[in-house]
Order: sequence, then structure tokens, then C-alpha cells
Amino acid sequence: MMRIITPSSPLMTTPDATSGRETDALFGEAVVIHQTVPTGQDDWAEITLTTDDYRAWIKASDLAEAPDPTHHVVVPRSLVTATPSIKSPHLFHLPLGALVTAEDAEGDVIAIHGANGVIGYMPSCHVLPIGTYVDEYVAIAEALISTPYLWGGRDSLGFDCSALVQLSLAAAGQPVPRNTGDQEPAIGTTLTDRDQLQRGDLVFWKGHVGIMTDGETLLHANAFHHMVAAEKLSDALPRLHDAAGPITRLARP
Repeated sequence: MMRIITPSSPLMTTPDATSGRETDALFGEAVVIHQTVPTGQDDWAEITLTTDDYRAWIKASDLAEAPDPTHHVVVPRSLVTATPSIKSPHLFHLPLGALVTAEDAEGDVIAIHGANGVIGYMPSCHVLPIGTYVDEYVAIAEALISTPYLWGGRDSLGFDCSALVQLSLAAAGQPVPRNTGDQEPAIGTTLTDRDQLQRGDLVFWKGHVGIMTDGETLLHANAFHHMVAAEKLSDALPRLHDAAGPITRLARP
């Protein structure tokens, strides 16, 4: 199976690094390749990301055969080191949602495997076995406060609003679509009044979504704060109404 072999890789609108960023594919995620196009310095592949059926273009060098994953990363990001020692050189990071093939190494460290053997080591407390999940998705989202805002970003070095929702819910075992317009009709049950809002509920606008951390506080990746930020929903409403119109749905996942 062809998988992503870099911490993340941007998926682009066309086979051109300067074209529009659609989303990010994360380490270990599987892809289906539709075609490959040589463009000079980099070959590009048109792929479908099997995680959420997103179809776009990616640098072919970011793909390779890799073993099936055994664990998923459930912290904002983890560092992979050259040996089991925390003092050994840092090789690369793995973002929230990355998929790894791992086995116990020494103590609280696991060995990460690529197609040709061990490629590094990471803390075992940063992953869970595939099929097991965190207890509460909002806590994952809260851990991402101050992450920079990035249009199309899905690596925890930079998020947009729907990626924050998608990856936080995925860590808790609830897969959802990538984009806000697809998430809105697909997630949970509809609430009829803002007075019903509680921790974990979602608020949708046209092109935007946020997570309630309690009945009054909205957590969202946004271009006003230029990061993942928490603020009173009542403070955000006038600004978001001007930018995106009225609330279009209240949902409980």
C-alpha cells in the first residue's frame, strides 16, 4: 500500500507547488494513485486520500510502500528520535492523526517501522493502538490552542477550522468529512436553540465551524486570531456574522 512517508504533505489543486492548497495528508495515511505526471524537478501524483476520500495532487516523492499501521498519534505532535534515548538526535515530527507501525522498544519508548526496518523511536504515551481512542475529543482540541491558522492546513503545525474538528473527533473514534460544507449535514443531531449548547457541541456558519468547550465558549481555528483560540461565543457572533452570515446549524456529535 502506498502511504505518506513525510510528517505531512500538502495536497494541491493542480500538479504545481504554487497552486491552491486543498488539505494535508499525514504520515502513514494510505492513498490511491490515479496518475503520475512528470513536471521537471518533481513528479506529481493525482491521488485519493483513503482517510476521507479527498482527491488532489501530491508530490510523488512523498509516497512509498509502507507497512500497515498499528497505532495512531493522539497528541498535538510527537518527536521521533534516532535511538530510544531522549538525548539522541531528533529526526522529524509526527502530527496528530499520523499513523505508525510500532512495537515496544525500551521502557516507555516504541520503535517506528518503515518498509525497510526501524526508522526511529517515539514515546509510547503519544500513541494508541488502531481501534482504541481517547475518551473526549474536546480535550484534544483544547491541547491545540495557539496552533497557527493555516488555510487548508491539517498538520498540527497549522490548522484550519474543519481540520481541527476532523482530527479531534477522529482521535475519539468518530471519522467525519474534511470540509465544513460536508461536515455540517453529516455530524450528529441538530440542536434547536443556543441555550442547549454544552461542551462538545459544534456551531456551523457558511464556511466555518467551531467547538463549544462549555455552554458559552467557542474554540475554533480562525483567521481573526490567526490561530486556534477560545473566546466567548457572544463575542465571536457579531464578527462571524459579518464575515460568514448567521449560524447555519448547531450540532451535537
